[in-house]
Amino acid sequence: MPRVKHYLINERYEDPGIFLQVENTGDYILFDIGNIYKLDRSLIKKINKIFITHTHMDHFIGFDYLLRLKLGKQQIVEIFGIYPVAENIYHKLQGYIWNLVEFEPQIIFLVKQYKDGYFYHYRFDIKKKFKKEFIKRTKAKNNTIYENENYKVNFAVLDHKIPILGYSFVFPDRLKLNKELIKELPLKGKEIGKLKEFLENPKNCKKRLKIKNKYYTYDFLKKRYTFTQKGIKISYITDVLGSKENIEKIIKLVKDSDYLYCESVFLEKDSEQASKVYHLTTKQTAEIAKLANVRNLVPFHFSRRYGKNTKLIFNELSKFLKDTDIKVY
Repeated sequence: MPRVKHYLINERYEDPGIFLQVENTGDYILFDIGNIYKLDRSLIKKINKIFITHTHMDHFIGFDYLLRLKLGKQQIVEIFGIYPVAENIYHKLQGYIWNLVEFEPQIIFLVKQYKDGYFYHYRFDIKKKFKKEFIKRTKAKNNTIYENENYKVNFAVLDHKIPILGYSFVFPDRLKLNKELIKELPLKGKEIGKLKEFLENPKNCKKRLKIKNKYYTYDFLKKRYTFTQKGIKISYITDVLGSKENIEKIIKLVKDSDYLYCESVFLEKDSEQASKVYHLTTKQTAEIAKLANVRNLVPFHFSRRYGKNTKLIFNELSKFLKDTDIKVY
């Protein structure tokens, strides 16, 4: 499994948000940016991608603290979210005076905002006093909001009496070459890369590959010289009404997650209040976890009405999940 560190930023009854570090990629990621004072300052300075569900205060107030720590170092930070996140970021940035920016290292915020089937791309550059620059509009062809050669982040539009986003971080399974066994073949440098490229394409399954003066079948090479590195799927859901439409969308997005970080705001006895304020109950969170076939559930965003008594939520979740193999952390 790839080395992806992930954990809640705060206590279960405090501001929502998770931190991810994808080792060997240089990526340090936040999902939501509420109160982030508990994160190590050195980590905050490295954060280069932020996925925001929506801009209610408990999901967005930490932007100012991150901005303060980012000053003084040249970097680019990518931010993703739903309308009006770009406008919210612009007003945050314009809340300060930038008259000495010619002496500052360049900081750029690149914002990708989803709205009505399109992505709107904006740039905020400290050298231009964080003027809001429109770059382009692109059609959202699928549910992927970000992708690189290592992983992708998918999204779903959900209902919190305003449109918000739920996210899934997906690091897919990888085909790896066995470094020891591969020595059996007379290959060097780029030839090894071409072999891997050949084996990564399932369309080659009926083909043979010539290595020096000998032909090898695709099946033989794959079985003998490769193994599969298991990927990981980490999903993040918060601030949603437990409606049929929302739950169906969430299940589709988080299906087969290794870890589901999901709000569990209210006990089932307070389901009327949950519906009123557009949040999930323990029973709804448990149902989502079961129907989505997740392996591990990390509940958070517990209502303040229960104080610091987190056992109330955990005990009720355990009751609803007692006949499953789902682990609750």
